[in-house]
Amino acid sequence: MANKKSKLLLVVFIIFIMITSVIGYFSYNNQNQANNINIIDYNGFKFQTTQEGRWITSKNNINFIFDKLPSELENINLPNFQITQDKVYVLYNASNFNPGSDYSVGKLYYTLQNLGIRAVFACINEENCPAQYPIKDCSNEAFYFKLENTTKVYKDNKCLVIQGNNIGMSSIVDKINLRLLGIIWMRKKD
Repeated sequence: MANKKSKLLLVVFIIFIMITSVIGYFSYNNQNQANNINIIDYNGFKFQTTQEGRWITSKNNINFIFDKLPSELENINLPNFQITQDKVYVLYNASNFNPGSDYSVGKLYYTLQNLGIRAVFACINEENCPAQYPIKDCSNEAFYFKLENTTKVYKDNKCLVIQGNNIGMSSIVDKINLRLLGIIWMRKKD
């Protein structure tokens, strides 16, 4: 009797192991397939989704976060620009914009800093400008953030003007950061 019980117990144990092994195999396989879906290759750079639905890629062991994939930004046409100095200004109108609390400015600032370019906040005019910020204009290499209803990006002298609401400016900054990192390139004029 005891021998029959131990054989039955052994059979149940083997069945349990087999069932859990099959479940584990399919669970592991599905998890790997799901992970591979969240990785997109673009020009040799791997973009992986974050838990927040953003995209992250790495260059020189530094992670950079984007709200959109490069393929989602193809409708944004950046004018040709280049940074020729190790310092650029981040211009804004202090009457209607606060660079310290804007997500888009933070993303651009982070990228510039990690590329060895010093970003310096400056005001476009004196009204409401904090005392610690200089007053600069587009005769200096700069990124000029303009809070407006219409979203666009254009050159004004030495400024790259980033105009729009917070969402529009964020997409433009993603495109600028992709260019600064060498993930996308300037289009040649026809």
